[in-house]
Amino acid sequence: MRKIAKLLNWKHSIFLASFALFACGDDDDDNPVSSGGSGSSSVNVPSVYEFESRFTAGQSSVVYTGQTVRNLLLQDLKIFTDALGKDGAQPATAEDMLKFYAHDDSYNMTTLTKPKDGSAALESKYSSISTGKNLNGKIYKETLIEYPGKTADDKVREWIQIIADNSQDPNKLGTPAVYTTDDGLDLSQMINKVLIGTVPYYQATGNYLKKLFDKGNSAAKEGKTYTDMEHYWDEAFGYFGAAQDYNTYSDADIKGKGSKDTNGDGRIDFNKEYNFSLAVGAAKRDIGSSTGLDLTKEIFDAFLTGRALITAEGDQADIEVHQITAANGMEKVIAATVVHYINDSLGDMAKIGTSDYSEKDHNKHWAEMKGYAIGLQTSPFKLISDSQLRELHSLMGTAPNRATPGSSAYNKAVADLNSAKGILQSAYGFAAADVANW
Repeated sequence: MRKIAKLLNWKHSIFLASFALFACGDDDDDNPVSSGGSGSSSVNVPSVYEFESRFTAGQSSVVYTGQTVRNLLLQDLKIFTDALGKDGAQPATAEDMLKFYAHDDSYNMTTLTKPKDGSAALESKYSSISTGKNLNGKIYKETLIEYPGKTADDKVREWIQIIADNSQDPNKLGTPAVYTTDDGLDLSQMINKVLIGTVPYYQATGNYLKKLFDKGNSAAKEGKTYTDMEHYWDEAFGYFGAAQDYNTYSDADIKGKGSKDTNGDGRIDFNKEYNFSLAVGAAKRDIGSSTGLDLTKEIFDAFLTGRALITAEGDQADIEVHQITAANGMEKVIAATVVHYINDSLGDMAKIGTSDYSEKDHNKHWAEMKGYAIGLQTSPFKLISDSQLRELHSLMGTAPNRATPGSSAYNKAVADLNSAKGILQSAYGFAAADVANW
């Protein structure tokens, strides 16, 4: 269970107590559809991710609507590909899936995401939240360690085409075979997990946090209510995907419904009242920890305190503390999630040959493990080395291992996955109990 608030780092507590912040309430999100709020009320730091403009009284200085749209596009692509494996599915083309990945406003699309509590969304059309947003334009461009000579864009398009081709086969459509290769690679999971690492995680760490101090912080961006540095920080936060009052949620709330109608208007605002993949993953790993790990609070407090320091034009050295904490915290979420799916895969393997074994679950868990691991290479702040990542991928293999329990092939596969866990435990300093329990 998470606490509502934490005292600020002692280095900043006296400094931050001397001012109040006010609530109201893209990269390229210089074209938000609305200003995001009116009026203001004072709040103490840290509390919610709301900051009044230093330059325009009564206006918010926080804008990350483009990041919200990309988190929705990523989530909706998964909803679409998963649906192809269910009863009643209709054949799909690659273009159908590319409408999410290489989105264009001319498609006039409505999000497939529905708040889990049954509430309606405040805005359901992507272009009503922010315009001109897609995933392919923001994806990590370097070649992937696991796929030499291939980029994440290459692999996502390749996997999309395989799913599209499979959906034309009536024997595969409406079953998991539509998104599963012959060797058991669950492509719906691979697309989703690789995109989490190569778009929101990469953009937050490898773009906005990395380039933070290249941006000015003394004057407002032309025609805007915020400085360039404030905006870069907000965009990194937007990719983390946490509700603005994230510190008031329990881990169970984040994992469960994942949103709440904070302002009581009967609708869920995806910009402010909804938790996306990385933010949800942090809560899941906190729940699975027996050692008091609190990634949710660590990351959110870093974003809150760092933004407060930027707004107050604090020292770069002080801001850097929170910049690094936020970046490393998100990396730990992904790494801990890889450990979680290694454990799930080991559990699946132990059931091979019994009535409890599920090939579908094994394929799913293995792909989630592998897909998340691929994204670990994208952050310039990363705690794991490229050589460790190469070894990690070698130990995991290229597809689920279905060797018979007790065989030499099975024993080797189990030993390899346990060695992969050891690499992650060493790189991130995870407690042995957490590595065993996740």
